[in-house]
Parts: sequence; structure tokens; C-alpha cells
Amino acid sequence: MNDAGDGLLEGNATQRVGSSDFRPWTFFAAIQIGTAICVPMFALGGDLGSHSRFLDLPLPVLVASSIVALMSMATGYVGMTARLPTSVFTRTTFGVAGAKLLAAVLILTLLGWFGIQIEMLARAVVGLLASQFGISVPLTVVIVASGLLVSTTGIIGVKALGKLATITVPFLLAVITVPLWLAFGRFDVAERLAAPPSLPAYDAGTIISIIAGGYMTGIAVTPDVSRFLATRRDMVLGPVVALGIVLPFLILLSASLAVIYGTGDLIGIMTRAGLAAPALAILILATWSSNDKNLYESALSLSALVPGIPRWILATGAATVGIAFAAMGIFGHFIAFLVMLGIVIAPVAGLYTVDFVLRPDRYAPSAEPETRAVRPLPFAIWALASLIGWSTLPASGGGLGLFALTGVSTLDALGAATGFYALATFGHRSLARRTAAA
Repeated sequence: MNDAGDGLLEGNATQRVGSSDFRPWTFFAAIQIGTAICVPMFALGGDLGSHSRFLDLPLPVLVASSIVALMSMATGYVGMTARLPTSVFTRTTFGVAGAKLLAAVLILTLLGWFGIQIEMLARAVVGLLASQFGISVPLTVVIVASGLLVSTTGIIGVKALGKLATITVPFLLAVITVPLWLAFGRFDVAERLAAPPSLPAYDAGTIISIIAGGYMTGIAVTPDVSRFLATRRDMVLGPVVALGIVLPFLILLSASLAVIYGTGDLIGIMTRAGLAAPALAILILATWSSNDKNLYESALSLSALVPGIPRWILATGAATVGIAFAAMGIFGHFIAFLVMLGIVIAPVAGLYTVDFVLRPDRYAPSAEPETRAVRPLPFAIWALASLIGWSTLPASGGGLGLFALTGVSTLDALGAATGFYALATFGHRSLARRTAAA
């Protein structure tokens, strides 16, 4: 890692990580858990709690979390081997120009989600200050202030992400369990958790698809963090703890709180539990520990496009754009587009993982860099898989709605990319062997 500012700012992010920057599995786990504790997590819990009897949730949630953990291990191992960010080592998979296109898509998606979380945070803070404390603050002021705060660690670099997560995650994990503890003294918790859902019930497959599908973009960019892990053991323990154990706990906790308190809104849960003041701190820290990763990863992708500019300068520019998105009200206008971009990104994880399995030597630090502009086969399958995902996305969500597979279009796109690329590669090799034998 090339450092600037006496070691404070992470510099050129396109170079391979050296042994002096290796981190243990706790580093990965803290960042991943901090990313999971966010306002959208509680919205997910509220949705699951409304469409499922809570007692029916643990098994599919555990299955989905296990899938996410295993896939994160797979993509993370590629990053740990290459020691490069996703947008850089995917040149080996897609070619130089193809990887630049991927970097552009990642930038737009990650900055979109950065803006959405900042806007959600600012609106919640404004509402909480007005309703609980009688304080009126302009929304734009809160957007800019919260955006600048959240941006600091993303601008500094991965060291700051890890330190923030290490500090905030234990606090957040402890505090968000308080409403559940208080509920036992106020409600018949067992009765509420055993009650039927208030909306049409999801089956187990749908629950698994919703959870796993929602993590596809995060899985695709896991190498941005896993490239710092020291050993294979770290690459296993990190996802097992963060995604295989803590993630299902968080989902089930948020679902149980939504059922007990009758809302999936984090602020609503905290205020109904009589914790309005702590709610403000939780809201800020939860958004900070999850959203700075979006900014950091968008800056990594920008570094792949314009490697001559220091990463922290690109991160500062990206933060400005993300804050501007929030100020323009991105939440109400960009969700469908971001869903579409997620469908485009999901196949990437499957393609570079299968390609790595088939030719791991090409991803090793000693390998010669890819010089072709585009590798036709993976690039074509990327386009085909994205089209399949778009075809299974309902028309109401901006898709074609032509047919249904898993029920989650990001999973459809991922499965199509993985399956088609494996079949095409093995078919090509089989044909080559038969031709040589003849």
C-alpha cells in the first residue's frame, strides 16, 4: 500500500497488496458486520416479519446466510490470490476495456447506494429531531453534514474502515439488542413471534432468494477487502463469523423486533422502545460503518479508470458526487436503475470465480497482465446473463418480466453466468481435444 500524509491516507490502490499490509480475519469480519448493520437491514427484517411467521424464519435465513458466506469465501479467495481490487484483477477475466466497463458500472452503483443511505439517514435524523426534540434542521444541511462525516473513513482508506468497524460494531451489536430485552417486560413476546404474518406468506425459497440476492453486489466486490487477508484460514474464518453467524443473527433480530414493535423502521423501533436519544447515535454509526465501504470501493474502481490520480483525491470527488445524489433526492428516482445495475454486476462474481478455478495461474501475482481489450467468451456471457436477469425482473421493477426462475433476478443472472461459462469452457476444451486427437 503506497501511503501519503505520513501513513494516514491510502495511496495508489491499483498495486498489489504487500505482506506489510496483511490483516487477520477479524479485520474482514468487522468490516462485513459493520456493513450489515444498517437501516436497510431493518427494512429487510420488517419485510420478512410481515410476510412470514417468525418461527418459520430461522431455517431459511440460516440457509441463505450460509450461501452468502460460501460465495463470499469463493470470490474473496480470488481477491486474496490476486492481491488486487475487483476492478483491476477482472482485466484478466474480461480484458482491459471490459474491466473498465465493469469499473464504470461499479462506480455508478456504489455511489448510488452511498447517496441513498445518506438521504435515508438525513431524512430520519430530521424527522427524529423534529418529533422527539422539537428541533427543526434543513434537510440539505443534514445531508451535507452527514455525508462529510461518513466520507472521512472512506477517503482515508481501508485502515480507517477497519478501525471504525472495530470500534462501532461491538457497540452497535450491544445496543440494538436492548429493544428486544425491553420487550420481554412489556409484551407477550412468545405470542407475537408465533402469530401468523400480516401479509401473504413467503415460502422458504423466496426468503432464501431475497437474502442471497440482496448480497450479490457485495459478494462481487468482496476482493476489495479480502485482498488484505493474510492466509486461507483468515479467508474462511472471516465469512464464517461475519456472514454465517452474525448476519443471520442480525436478520432474525431485525425481523423479531419488526414483529414485536409493529414496524421495520429502525427509528420507529427505538422510539417505541423509549430509546429516542440512543436512536440518533445508532442511526449515524450504523450508516457510517456500512456506507463508507461504498465510497471506498467506488474510489477503487475510479483508480482503475484513472490510475494516475491518488485514490484519496478520487474518493473525495466520489464523496462529493454521492452527497449531490442525496441532495437531489436519489432515493425516489434511482432505485429501479440500481436494481438493474445489480443484475449487471451479479454475473461478474460467477464469471471471474469460474475463470479463476479453470486457470488460477493467470490470477497469481507472478502472472503476465492481460493485454487484450476484450475476452470475447466471458464478455458475451456477461451480456447474456444480464439479459436473462433483466428478462426475469418483473415489469413493475423496470424489467421485461418474460419468465421467472428463482424469483430474484440477481440470482438468475449469477446462475446463468456461472453455468453458461462453465459449459462453454468445458465444451471448447473438449472440442479442442477431439480436434487434436483427429
